Amino acid sequence: MSGAMEQLIPWLVFCVAFLVFCFARPNGARIFIGIFFIVMALGVNALLAFVAPEQFVAMGTDDPLIPVYAWVFQNVVAAAPTVVGMLAAAGEIVVGLLVLSHGRKVKVGLLAAIVFLLLVTPLGVWTLPNPLMAVGLARLLTQEFPRSLWQRRQPAARS
Repeated sequence: MSGAMEQLIPWLVFCVAFLVFCFARPNGARIFIGIFFIVMALGVNALLAFVAPEQFVAMGTDDPLIPVYAWVFQNVVAAAPTVVGMLAAAGEIVVGLLVLSHGRKVKVGLLAAIVFLLLVTPLGVWTLPNPLMAVGLARLLTQEFPRSLWQRRQPAARS
C-alpha cells in the first residue's frame, strides 16, 4: 500500500466519525474540533516549522492534485517554510479559539475552518476526506452556541 493510501484510510475513518459526531452531539463536536485545531497547530505545524521546515515544501510538491499547488510551494513556501509553518499554526490557533468561543465568533471560526480544509484538500490523495469534515462543520454552522468552552453553566433555578 502506498504512503498516500496509508494516510488516506485512517483520515477517511476519522472524518466520517467526526461527521457523525457533528450530527449526534453538535456541541461536543464543536469543542472537539476547536481543541483539535489548536493541537494540530502546536503539535504539527509549529513543531515542523522548527524541526523540519522542508516538510512544508514537500507537502505541496510531492503529489498535489492541482499542479499550481506545486508551483506555489516551490516558489513561495520554499522561500520561507518556517514562516509559512508558523503562520499556519497561528491561523489554526485562532480558528480553534474562535470555534471554542460563543455566538458569532463560533460561526466565523467554523467558516474559517471550512475554508482551510477545502484549501488544503488539493495537496494530495491523503487529504481527499477533508470535505467530509467540512460538511460536519457546515452542520455545526446551523447550530447556536451561546456559551464558550470556558463559560460556566448557570445553575438550574430552584422552585
